[in-house]
Amino acid sequence: MTKIKLGGIKILEGCSYLGWSCEEARNPPADICTHLGGERINLSQVLHIADDATGRSSTSLCTQSGKGFTSYFLVRRDTGLEPILRHDTTILSVFPHDRSPRIMGALLELMGQEQLHPACAASSPSAMSIVVALEDMKATIDSIFSAFEFPAYGSPLKWESAYLGKEQLFKDVVSSYEEQDIKVYGVLDQPDLDFWAFSLERGQLHKAAHAFRQIDTLGAKIAFLAADFSHGEQSALCFCLPALYRGEAAKALDSHLSLAKRTIKEAAGIFFHGPHFGDRYRIAAALTESMETSGIEPLAFSCAVHSISVIVKARDLRDGLEAIKTKFHAPCQSLAPKQR
Repeated sequence: MTKIKLGGIKILEGCSYLGWSCEEARNPPADICTHLGGERINLSQVLHIADDATGRSSTSLCTQSGKGFTSYFLVRRDTGLEPILRHDTTILSVFPHDRSPRIMGALLELMGQEQLHPACAASSPSAMSIVVALEDMKATIDSIFSAFEFPAYGSPLKWESAYLGKEQLFKDVVSSYEEQDIKVYGVLDQPDLDFWAFSLERGQLHKAAHAFRQIDTLGAKIAFLAADFSHGEQSALCFCLPALYRGEAAKALDSHLSLAKRTIKEAAGIFFHGPHFGDRYRIAAALTESMETSGIEPLAFSCAVHSISVIVKARDLRDGLEAIKTKFHAPCQSLAPKQR
């Protein structure tokens, strides 16, 4: 099998992972993010899926390892739930993915391997980030190199040699957030999306990969992807495709995932990043507070690799953009779908 060429890998070590799931989103992520922000706890990654096609919501976040127990206490107090807490986790990011279903499918297939136990995965406009337990890192990196080719490194050994001693280069940028409006490089909105949500068994992830390869032949791009693998054998997977591919995408998904529970909703996406997004103790709170204040319930969102991706119901796009302007200062652009 021909390996897929990618640009590189980045590693962020020393993280604690917290994840929880419930039948209803009883406690909006805004409450938790605000309280974590008040404690000045950095959130290296945040992921929320409002409905995994069975009525369950999934939320997860990564903090600095030293803040794991404080974060656990705050999450448990705010939700009334007992979240999963994993110390010594790592965020592994590969880039660029060019929103390619083929690349994202290959990563899903790797995550379904029996020897790997990822916690979650989230896309940014440029990269895919996977949260992995420290003890699984070697197997994960070996698997990544078995499926992908990195011309700059050539092998895991050469990559490790290049990475060793330079870990600080890959640490999140610590910034000050005393400005009233958080500065953003730009906000892109993408209307006319379909939001697909699946509840899958771990053994079905390779079938999802086959469906993605079939979708790739259509020329479609995946605007957003998020997955939660941390709750037993069931995984939550959601992704967005341009609505104009709905019929052909449905055929591909029916061919490989006909038995999986799924939902599809008309949606739109909002994507942005900024100069201070490396340290998210305030960023995630600003995002979730702006949505809650405006009465918008995102279908999903992620803060990953210095970027934020928010998926809202199609009718909420304009209000979502206005909500973001109350907390973030940036010009807006639109990604109108190309006509076929």
